[in-house]
Amino acid sequence: MPRCTTPTFTVELPLRVDDKNERFLTNALDLGWSIYNATLRTALDNLKRMRESSSWKEACAMPEGPERTRLFRELHRKYGLTEYGLAAIANNHRKKSGRDQLGAHEAQCIGKTVWGALERYLFKNEGKPRFKRRKHGLNSISGTDNHEIIYRPKKQEIYWRKHHLPIIWEETPWLRAALNEGSDPARPRRVKYCRIIRHAINGRKRWYVELCVEGVPPTRYNYAPVSEVMGIDPGPNKIAYFHPQEAGIKLVAPNVDMKAAEIRRLQRQMDRSRRASNPDNYEDDGQVKKGARKWRESNRYARLRTKLREFHRKTAATRKRDHGTLINQLLQRAGTIKIEKNSYKSYQRNFGRSTQRSGMGEFVQHLKSRAASAGCVVIELNPYVLKLSQYDPPTDTYIKKPLKQRWHPWGGNTDTLVQRDIMSAYLACYATSNRHDRSLLLDKWPAAEALLCDSGLCRKQPCKIEAITRCADTHEPDAPQGSGNGEEVCREL
Repeated sequence: MPRCTTPTFTVELPLRVDDKNERFLTNALDLGWSIYNATLRTALDNLKRMRESSSWKEACAMPEGPERTRLFRELHRKYGLTEYGLAAIANNHRKKSGRDQLGAHEAQCIGKTVWGALERYLFKNEGKPRFKRRKHGLNSISGTDNHEIIYRPKKQEIYWRKHHLPIIWEETPWLRAALNEGSDPARPRRVKYCRIIRHAINGRKRWYVELCVEGVPPTRYNYAPVSEVMGIDPGPNKIAYFHPQEAGIKLVAPNVDMKAAEIRRLQRQMDRSRRASNPDNYEDDGQVKKGARKWRESNRYARLRTKLREFHRKTAATRKRDHGTLINQLLQRAGTIKIEKNSYKSYQRNFGRSTQRSGMGEFVQHLKSRAASAGCVVIELNPYVLKLSQYDPPTDTYIKKPLKQRWHPWGGNTDTLVQRDIMSAYLACYATSNRHDRSLLLDKWPAAEALLCDSGLCRKQPCKIEAITRCADTHEPDAPQGSGNGEEVCREL
């Protein structure tokens, strides 16, 4: 991908594509798929040879230091395992293909994309890069600047390798502000590069162009200043938020319907169709045979798969829309968001269905991106130091509670209960990166208690109050006989 040193945002616009241009775009992405897999194959082979070399073994035996780092860097450069090395390898594969649907700059971008996947595998302990399957293919291609895939604003089209691709233009105030300085057509913003994207919508291919524009995107909303602070406690599918003037618990994706029953029926239909088309690939007990197999797919199976993909596409689009709506509401209330730093992969392991419905990790990433572009701040707090779900300000102690205990007792001898998640959000609102300000929390609590009581997130324990009232006078005729300490009354209440 092109390296960006200045702020950049994207504008996605649909393209009007006829049959001739669609064949060209399909062949171009097919060539890009071949170049991607060939480049990845070369990169993995070079990586294997590098790790088998004596120089690599000598470098691994050296103590850590600048000399060892320099030797590793030279080995990566020697075997072409760098960003520019893989860009050159991808361009060589393009030349050897003998096809002209892609230029040198587009091939270089493919090589840089391969480097991004390989870099995560080498240095960030992520999985080994996988080859792209033909039926999935490559669904986007981009240039390095606005001289290969060219955006022509006056003609409202994309020009790429002698092909004219008209843009379906819907004039809106936001679009004018995004593509022009001060919404003035005489002062267009600089388009760094363009990306052609293919989407499958309801089984049909749709083509779009993504304009990567220099600058900061215009905002549709008036966001709060950074002096306004809010604390957030994320859960599997809800967030609890606290601001001195507003508090509550909201679903992250309230409009997402996973359609579990329909998806389950579709999957069963697909499985029956696949078994009927490939009887030789299954054992007598119904299990799939081991080893390499060739699978045949019927037209019915293809229709069912298209329907299943459309379900997932609509779910993802609805989830993204709900995330944006909630993020805009939060940033209009507070310009500084304090949130606990969590492992959202752990959320997926422990709360799979809820996390799949809400996409909490995606929500947090979207929140950070939107805050950065809007001039707001997201501060991540250390959960191992602060222990937001355990700290009790009145007693200045940490009380570990099971996950099923949803209400936090405020203080040891009081009758106040606070909803557990909103309590964590309250602590996050006034916390620093490494400590709680106990005096500030106690000073702000009376106003916060009134706010939370109005929201139904703070309540009094009726047991203690009624027990004390009924047992205060031992001569009351209705008072139960016993030890006189109110224990039996508490049990009855």
